[in-house]
Amino acid sequence: MMGIRRNYSILMTGVEIIMIGAFFVANTFHFDRPDLLNNLASHIDDPPFATINIIIGTVIVMVAIFDIRPLIKWCYAVAAFIWTIYGLAFMLQNIEVMGQPFGRLDCWLMFAIAGRVILESWAGDD
Repeated sequence: MMGIRRNYSILMTGVEIIMIGAFFVANTFHFDRPDLLNNLASHIDDPPFATINIIIGTVIVMVAIFDIRPLIKWCYAVAAFIWTIYGLAFMLQNIEVMGQPFGRLDCWLMFAIAGRVILESWAGDD
């Protein structure tokens, strides 16, 4: 129980990564959208990437619950990398589709989460 209280922010970040991966997997079965853009940015929400997110998010949650101290710093770095890559990919999609990088709210949210994770890792917990 102490690991959950101590590592609450990275625990929630891991849960967020699992949730975005699960959303992208569920989204591929629910909606049938045409693939307008044939590049990495248009495929970042496909099931292979989403499954990798679910696995990485699960590892981050386990590290946070069991309070594995040597891996906590790596979890912050991996989480910041994931959210930054998703923010850049969605920004590239927005540029190609709408002509402006921050045309939709999703790109702002991805960068906001990446910024929050970077600030949390910088602040530390000791």
